[in-house]
Order: sequence, then C-alpha cells, then structure tokens
Amino acid sequence: MKKVFVNQVGFLSSAPKKAVLNFAASEFEVIDENGKKVFGGEVEHFGTDEISGEDTYVADFSALTEKGKYKVVADGNESVSFEVSDNVYDKLMKDICKCFYYLRCGDALTKEFAGEYYHEPCHMSKATVYGEDVEPVDVTGGWHDAGDYGRYSTAGAVAVAHLLYGVRFFKGLLDVHYDIPKVSGDNGNLPEILAEVKVELDFLMKMQRENGSVWHKVTTFNHAPFVMPEDDKEELFLFAVSALATADIAAVFALAYTIYKDYDKAYADKLMEKSLLAYKWLKENPDELLFFNPEGSNTGQYDEAEDLSNRFWAACALYEATSDGKYYSDALELKAKVEEFDKNAQKKGYQGNVFTCLGWAEVAGLGSLSLLLKREDNALCTLARTSFLSEADRLVKVSGENGFGLCMLAKDFIWGSNMELLKYMMVLSVAYKLDSKDEYKKALEAGLDYVLGCNSMDVSYVTGNGEKAYMNPHLRPTAVDDIEQPWPGLVSGGPNVGLQDERAQSLRGQGLPPMKCYLDHIDCYSLNEITIYWNSPLVFALSGLLEE
Repeated sequence: MKKVFVNQVGFLSSAPKKAVLNFAASEFEVIDENGKKVFGGEVEHFGTDEISGEDTYVADFSALTEKGKYKVVADGNESVSFEVSDNVYDKLMKDICKCFYYLRCGDALTKEFAGEYYHEPCHMSKATVYGEDVEPVDVTGGWHDAGDYGRYSTAGAVAVAHLLYGVRFFKGLLDVHYDIPKVSGDNGNLPEILAEVKVELDFLMKMQRENGSVWHKVTTFNHAPFVMPEDDKEELFLFAVSALATADIAAVFALAYTIYKDYDKAYADKLMEKSLLAYKWLKENPDELLFFNPEGSNTGQYDEAEDLSNRFWAACALYEATSDGKYYSDALELKAKVEEFDKNAQKKGYQGNVFTCLGWAEVAGLGSLSLLLKREDNALCTLARTSFLSEADRLVKVSGENGFGLCMLAKDFIWGSNMELLKYMMVLSVAYKLDSKDEYKKALEAGLDYVLGCNSMDVSYVTGNGEKAYMNPHLRPTAVDDIEQPWPGLVSGGPNVGLQDERAQSLRGQGLPPMKCYLDHIDCYSLNEITIYWNSPLVFALSGLLEE
C-alpha cells in the first residue's frame, strides 16, 4: 500500500521537516486545511534499508515555516494532517509528564486531577518481607511500573533519574504545567515535575531497610489478572535486597539532593542521609549481589548481569553532590571494572559506548551525566564528555543509513525498542548541549519524527498524540476501565523482532523487517506494553529538543 509517513503531531517552525514515501514519485506538495498548495518540491530517492524494508523516497519541506495545519501529497496519496508552530509540542510534553500521575499507586489520585481516569485507592496493605519472620512493612505510594501493578526499586530509580537529570540539564522542564496537586516546600510550591517525582522518591525511601540496603521490589507473588488497581487484593511481598537496588537508590537520592535543596532543605538533607546510608552498606558489602525471582514467582525480575555500573553511578552521583574525593576514587576504580566487564561480556544488550548507557539494566551512562554536570578537568569528566560525543557521532552515522534518518540498527529492535531509541535521543540531546553540531540535533529530531508517526507502521507510539496514535497499550487499567481512549501520553514499547508474546507470534514467518514487527494489541506485552522508564527518556529528550 502506498503511504506518506510523517510526524503526525508536527514540527517546530524552524525545524527540519520531511515526509518519507514508500513509493516512487518525482514531486510532492504541501497543502493547507483548505486544500491550497503552500509548498512544492522534488522527491529524493533514498533506496531500501535493512530496518524498514521499504524502498524509501524523502520529501523535504524544511523551508515551510508558516504556522498552520497541513498534509503532504504525492502522486495523489496524502499523509495525515500535522501542525507547524512554535508550540506544537506543548500538549505532548504535558501528556508524557502527566502519565506518571495516572500511574500513582496508593491513595494519591483524586477525581479533580485524574478526571475519568480516576480509580479508588489501591495496594494500601502492608507488605510481607518474603522469606523473613519480621513485621509487615508500609511501602504504600510510588508509581505502578508498567502494564502490571508491581513497583520496582531499580526501574523507579532510573525513571526518576531521567526526569531529574532532565531538570539539571534543561531548566525549561521546571516550567511545564500539567495540572497535578500542589506540593509545598520551604520556598513555596514545588514545580510540577518535582512534585510528581517526590511521590516516587517518598516510596523509594520506604524501600530502604534500617541498615541502608534496599529491597529490590514490592509486588504480589504473581502478576495480577486484568483488573482495576483497587481490585488487586492479593498479598504484597517485599523481595530480597540487591546491590542493584541499593546502589541505584544511593545514586538517585544524591542526585535528588542537588535539586530539592533549593526548594526544601530538610527534605533534601533526608535524601542525602539515606543516600550515604545506602552507600555505606555498599562499601561494607562489596561482593556482587544480584536479584532473581524466587521459584514460582513471575512478576518483573529486573535482573542485571552485574552491579558494577550501579555502584559506579552511585559513586559519581555522590561525588557530584558532595565534591568528596573518596567518591571520585571509588568511581575511578569502578570505571576500570565496568570497562573490563563490558569487554568480556558474552551478550551485550546496548549497542553503544557503555558509559553512555542510560537504561535500567546498564546505568554507567547515568554516572557519566553526573560527571558532565561536575564540569571538572579530570580523567572521569573527560571520559564522560568524550564518550557522549563519540557515541553521538556513531548515532549520526547510523542515521544516514536509512531513509527515515533513524539512528537505529536492526539489532536495536528488541523488547522496548522505543526505549533504545529514546536513550539514543538522550545521548544526542546531551551531545548537542556539549557541542552544538547541527547533525546531532537533526538526528534527534528524526528520532522524534519516528516516535510520532514517521515510521513504516504509520503509527504514533504516544497515545493521544497523532491522528493514528496507537490505542491498545498492554496496561491493566486502560484494558478494563470501560473508557474507549487510553489516557494520553503513554509511550509504547514498539517493534520487537523477538515477538515473545503469543499474540505477537502470529507475525512470525512473514519475513518482516524490524520496523514492522509490531501490533497494536492489548495482548502484546512484548510489543505494546508501557513503562515509567519509557516515558521518562522521552521527557528528557523532548526537553533537550526544546531547549533554546
């Protein structure tokens, strides 16, 4: 079928603008809402690439800067409508930020702010410490992690980190207003993004034991059926301590301290106290302590291959927050261990430089972000800078290898491929801040175009944003709440060549290119689930794109 693929939300007036065609055409035009031609040009043939399988043609209309709503037309085939304006992404930013509010656990939602997506208080009972004969623990609050109702320390810490590093690098994120309850600090109300993040920070504090260690997760023993949150009544369990969780919490509490100290000194000091306690436990327990589910349990495992990158992040974050040289020394020692493990790893999920990895499973790149914020002339800060710039250069090269300008290789289309892209977009946005090369921003903008519809599925991977936005996330509340539209701003996991779930396996044997390994179906947890750490990197990357 002939298609004209385009960013379905639209473009900033001054940004590059393109549509991608999967059919031969020599010319194209852009028409306004009344069907009037406002721009015309020649179509450039790119050719066939590995990731889309399309013989692609590119229509560039970057010279169109006038505000309005338009369509691209070529050989009688129209794109969906899109907008050009200086505030075209305002709704998108508000939506992707407010998703965290809708994902709150406990009794934090109100009808005033959640509207039709309100649900009754949930998961209010104390949690049993699995395998220990101790009193149950109050761990209410925080965010539901994904399509299920689990809450996970490492995943939560990384999502918080994306948002807080976004605040540190791009101050405009503090000015985003999206209608959530006010939270007061010493100096008045917290900015909305900090008020929302505080919900998760408060929960993560509850996950820390008195000795500084951190429980890996709190969930029921098995995933809940598709019911509303308040109807999930099974017993909650706190599962074993891990060095992964303890290090991530040490890092993110230190990062949070650097921000909240300007708004609520007592709260910030509490964060630092708990960060130092977690770090003390790590130093007293230097042996690797990973996490695996107990037999019979099937909630999210969030297992990692090593805890070195987590410890590296913690040391870097505390060094940035305190300037204490002992944390620099620790980070320098851990840097060598991270490099050695990375060199010898049998299976590497992240394709780029390990010191730019910003996901939940490999977090050395988050340590690099703290080093970049330190802005010192030392070996580690230099490593962080050169790593981000060299990785951005690699991404720019990759983006030139397909008609969509996408900085993705075929092997990047794994479970959560959109997060792989969004992590790359984070790298590009940081690199552009370090060295404002046009090619960095162009690759970043092409990534956003892809997420918002300029892809061979012709779908926007953010609910409520784009004429063909996906509609059926693998998410329990939206599946059973009897509301036709899912709440807006949910980022889909996206195409995945693994096709692990039963519904997705119907696509096997069709010889599909990576970009087409996708179904918009609620059963497709390997393609269409949502998570807090798929929304958070989009918040960061979009903040970088909008930074003046």
